[in-house]
Amino acid sequence: MPAPRFLPRELITPRQFLVLALFSALKVVGLVFVAYALGQWIATMADGGANESHLLILALAGAALRALSAWGLNAGARRMGLGAKERLRLNLVRRQAAQPAIVPAAEQNSIPVTATLASHGLEKLDDYFTKFIPALIGALAVPLLLGLYILQLDWISAVVLLLTIPLVPVFMALIGMHTQDTLNESQATLDRLAHQLYELAQGLPALLGLGRARAHGSAIAAVSSKYRAATMANLKTVFMSSFWLELIATLSVAVLAVMIGVRLVSGNMDLAAGLIILILAPELFSALREVGSAYHAADDGLAAYQKYTAITAATPVHQLRASTARNADSVLDVADLRISYDGMHPIHQAVNIQLRAGERLVLSTASGSGKSTLLKLIAEAHSSDNTFDPALATGRVFIAGQLAVISQHPQFNAATGNGQLDQDAPAASAELRRELSSRLSMESMLERPIGEYSPGELRRLEVLRALLRVHSDDHCTVLLADEPTAHLDERNAQQVRELLSELPARCAMLVASHDPAFGQDERAGSIAHGAGPAHREESAGNRSRATAATQPGATGQRPVKSKFTPMRDLLAGYKAAPKGVLWGTVSVLCAVALAALSGWLIVEASYQPPILHLTVAFAMVRGLGIGRAAFRYLEQLAIHDAVLAYASDLREKMWNAMVANPAQWGLLTRSSVILRFLLAEVDELRDLLARVLFPPLQAIVVWVAAATALYFIQPEFGYLALGALLVLVFPVRWLVQRIEGEHLVHQLSHRMQMNQSVLGILRHKSALRSNQAMERTIGRFQDAEARNTQRARRHALGQGSATALATLTSVLLAIAITALSHSSASFTALAVLLGLALGESAGNALLAVQQGRALKVLSSKLEERGMQSHGARAAQHNPPVKQSRIAGFDAQALSLGYEQGTPVLENLNARIPAGQWTAITGPSGSGKSTLLTALLGALPAQSGKLKGIDARGNLLDLEQADLSSVAWCPQEAHLFDSSIRRNLMLGVTEGQLRSDAQLEEVLEQVGLSDWLATQPEGLEARIGSGGHQLSGGQRCKLAVARAMVGGHQIILLDEPTAHLGVDEAQDLLSTLHLALAGRTVVLITHDQMLAGQCTHRIELGSQKPRVSA
Repeated sequence: MPAPRFLPRELITPRQFLVLALFSALKVVGLVFVAYALGQWIATMADGGANESHLLILALAGAALRALSAWGLNAGARRMGLGAKERLRLNLVRRQAAQPAIVPAAEQNSIPVTATLASHGLEKLDDYFTKFIPALIGALAVPLLLGLYILQLDWISAVVLLLTIPLVPVFMALIGMHTQDTLNESQATLDRLAHQLYELAQGLPALLGLGRARAHGSAIAAVSSKYRAATMANLKTVFMSSFWLELIATLSVAVLAVMIGVRLVSGNMDLAAGLIILILAPELFSALREVGSAYHAADDGLAAYQKYTAITAATPVHQLRASTARNADSVLDVADLRISYDGMHPIHQAVNIQLRAGERLVLSTASGSGKSTLLKLIAEAHSSDNTFDPALATGRVFIAGQLAVISQHPQFNAATGNGQLDQDAPAASAELRRELSSRLSMESMLERPIGEYSPGELRRLEVLRALLRVHSDDHCTVLLADEPTAHLDERNAQQVRELLSELPARCAMLVASHDPAFGQDERAGSIAHGAGPAHREESAGNRSRATAATQPGATGQRPVKSKFTPMRDLLAGYKAAPKGVLWGTVSVLCAVALAALSGWLIVEASYQPPILHLTVAFAMVRGLGIGRAAFRYLEQLAIHDAVLAYASDLREKMWNAMVANPAQWGLLTRSSVILRFLLAEVDELRDLLARVLFPPLQAIVVWVAAATALYFIQPEFGYLALGALLVLVFPVRWLVQRIEGEHLVHQLSHRMQMNQSVLGILRHKSALRSNQAMERTIGRFQDAEARNTQRARRHALGQGSATALATLTSVLLAIAITALSHSSASFTALAVLLGLALGESAGNALLAVQQGRALKVLSSKLEERGMQSHGARAAQHNPPVKQSRIAGFDAQALSLGYEQGTPVLENLNARIPAGQWTAITGPSGSGKSTLLTALLGALPAQSGKLKGIDARGNLLDLEQADLSSVAWCPQEAHLFDSSIRRNLMLGVTEGQLRSDAQLEEVLEQVGLSDWLATQPEGLEARIGSGGHQLSGGQRCKLAVARAMVGGHQIILLDEPTAHLGVDEAQDLLSTLHLALAGRTVVLITHDQMLAGQCTHRIELGSQKPRVSA
């Protein structure tokens, strides 16, 4: 990937560039004023003359100009960047949200990767604006203007500078070319981390069911470790670049100082000119050194911008959406539609469907025939920007007006049911909402968080949303319903059927369903290939009300509170962190000592002593210059190694803490917090630790050492330094916190919420578009960005306060030392330059103080989420092996719930015998999922007992039993974006192996051998994210095979036939009865016929749970 342009016009305009250039020029003027005044003052002292007060006034004016320019550069750069990254982010989100989502994108452009770019990546442009642009302008203005001034003072010094300055950009270019490759690898590893975190969150139920959730905490740690290694490889190159730039700059100043000293000894140079040049030279090289460091700091932002331009480049448009229908009275017209996946045979070819207002078509073909794909493509053609790949889809789709969708896999982005309905059906009246929610038994659940809903409750919310849109929007003419009664008990399923038969006369309905009640209608049809209009049916039916209420769901326990102190943990637990403090302190001491010694050397040389008297000082100047660069390099390596290692470990601990808390399972799998929790917040904490922890510790040590040294030169100097330190620690620290601390906390909160919002929009883009909520959602997102930009624009005026106040304090200290000095000129020069050199460490410490409150707030949030300083709680569902593996369960007066005193399931007495099939039935909200969670060992009993039964029939406490024999196949059997082999091997304990023959045998047992034979790559064939290339029945069979491969003896099947027809469901159960012979099977189902085929049955939902055999 080629390096991006430094100054893209989309990011910075010429006018903005000129404004910052003006502040850089003011900085040069301020530097010259201070250098001239101090140089003349000390030179006059050395000559024994009397100084004039106007020099101090000039120095004060220079100090004010320096502080003003430092503030102006920081504030101006910050304001310049405001709005730019927000504009880019909005454009990226709009483009990606408008694109069709038929097939999940490849990993490099997947939803989590794009969301990470839009949030995490583009945020890195802050460094481009606040560091690189001011440094670049400074590198152009400061050397030129100071060089011209130095030329008129002493042409020989100007020539030396002219010869050494070009070394800096040459080394920058050479090292910069090498960093591009390591930067690309670091970016690629970050994308892989985001993709894996997203996949793991999607597949958390499957991992929990296989007992591998905690093991994948280790997998997260492994990917994080790779990210750390790639980042450190890039940083080593970057820090080596900084080392050479620092070394070249420092040695150049040291050489200049020695040369000035030699010339002063020989009497060929004026002392005032030498002092002025020595004060200005470090600033000249500092401008060049800073642009190199700033460029590397802006690397990530520029790389993100380059990736943004590639993604948003124009794409060829293939239109499916038609503007007219073949028949004027059709509200839905699908003509010659062809659908295929890449590299596979067409799923549909020449599909033709026409529906008029009030008509209905039921698609009831076999599982895997492409019903869901067809409905999804129709919805995407109507709502997306129509940028379809011609290899994927061709044909025409016309919809008159708007549509409503009942998806097979509902997507919700709001926090609660009511919030979702407010967003997607704003025109629906409160009376209509009450009526429909009552008929769907949803009155008591709409205020609950959606993350707590069971699959049946999610289905009813999806139906309610679609019906509200149909009845409240006169332009809604088509309803697409994909498995509208899946996951529902018979009572709720009947209510859905009745409601779907009562649609307005203007609305046609296309249904894909295996529900035989839909198929009983003689006017229902099937997909027509190459035919004319399919058969239709007029809407009819009578309304009836369902009176069943849904129980409130679990809200979960809050984790036990324990102090989370990341700064202490970092210093105590990672050896590199104290080394970072040590090396950084030594580096700053070398810099301060170098400046001070150079001042002493110049004045001493002006007395023209024998040259041998100064050779030790010459050697020390060079040694301090090398030491400053070397220790700075070691400091940066140590700090970043420590914080990256800490972030890697923290990611694993956070995952394990969330896995150990069943109340957060729904939050992780159904909401858009995963990248916020495990990527954005961890990276923010990592960066804040590096910025907040180390600079203050270093600055305090350096200031105390400097004050001590100044005291021995002249006691007043020490008191002045101590006073300046107290001013910085108390009023100045309070002032910068007051100015910026709260604002930085607000910015942090906005970035975290923005990260979640971006992923939420991209993840749920199909549902948002279909429900006409995309513009409203993006509008809210844009408004939040605009409010944050306005707030940041106001606060940008205080952005440079820390640097400005630190600079002002150090310059005033130098002026005060000059005014009060009665020491020799040599020691006065030493003290003055030492005071000026303290400004850099003070500025860094104040910047750290500004961000300290943000670190505290973020730490508190993580603490509330269960993070502790001594590790997260161990997951309860996979305890150490202490007794035999269990083969069944025994419940005795068992009550279960997530909040103490609020049981979801009460007084259950039941036995799940070994080696037999037991059905668990009951309406939605009756506690089936809660009981299943307890069987996994993840939810302790509120009262009563749940024990395991071993192979001998002995009862065991679950806390001490081996639950590795238990596997859960959840309702939505998530398959990972990987090969068949790797999906199967998820069920195998790490370190164990399975041969190809063993894997193929298991696939044959579950009836997938014929399907495997069609895969050209065999077990290495990839199945796509979520297994989108498989039918619902195939996904279920593969999930069961995954559990069998692991040798699990207890299989928990959660609604395995939800998306299958009657005959297919019977075939699947027959296959599973054969494949799972001799194993203990717990079947959760609403299908009474399937439950009747089990040897035992537990019915929940009545006042007292019933058990039958």
